[in-house]
Amino acid sequence: MRRTSALTPVVRRVDVVTVPPDAGGVADGGLLPPAGTVVLYVGDVSAPAWRRLRTAALSGAWQEVRDTPVPRRPAPGAQLVAASLALDLVCAGHTLVRDLALPHGFPFRTLTFPYTGGPLRDTDFGIIEHAGPQHPAVRVTCLLMRRAPHLTRLERELLDTLHPDDGYAHMGPPEPCQTITTMDMLTDNIGRAAQHAVDQKHGRGGYVRDGAAVALSESDIQQIAGDSGAPAATVADLLALRRRHVAR
Repeated sequence: MRRTSALTPVVRRVDVVTVPPDAGGVADGGLLPPAGTVVLYVGDVSAPAWRRLRTAALSGAWQEVRDTPVPRRPAPGAQLVAASLALDLVCAGHTLVRDLALPHGFPFRTLTFPYTGGPLRDTDFGIIEHAGPQHPAVRVTCLLMRRAPHLTRLERELLDTLHPDDGYAHMGPPEPCQTITTMDMLTDNIGRAAQHAVDQKHGRGGYVRDGAAVALSESDIQQIAGDSGAPAATVADLLALRRRHVAR
């Protein structure tokens, strides 16, 4: 997302919830943060599903957090653009992720960071909103849930040696989102469009000529796989095999 000088950043506090490593005996899964992660949740304040999830997290209802349904994809034709302002997540003065936004049609989304379990202060975290002259389609609130991994005494002592102002070092780069995002939807749509174009050109279900699907013979398969203990076909061999089939 491109920013202009007209955008005015606004720093906001973010609520932080600590999940015990054993999650009170609740089994892993769903939207419950796995051990050794910090999960950022961004939700539409008007969405009932987000309000329920946020309330469950703030009250420590771990099973309800786990069992919250993951948002479904919007119906075909939905706007594949951001519905909220762009957000940055910062920790101890360091930006962990930039330009995060809630896509149209979603009550909330998540972003997961690996977490060593080292000391982090709740006040280290903040959200920077990049406000502009236009009002966003929805207003969002954010929530962080952190869950330390199971550590040995020695591991805890080693992590405690890091200076408190360097707490950001306890978090790694964000992992792929647990919930569907705009980029996921765009990727899927492009893939379906490409497959449709191939099907239209070569026939439904695969490459077809004169009503007969191209199949590999046993000798072709042997050439590709190679003898036991021998190298498989080279790129040149595969290209030659492709040319033979195309010429049929």
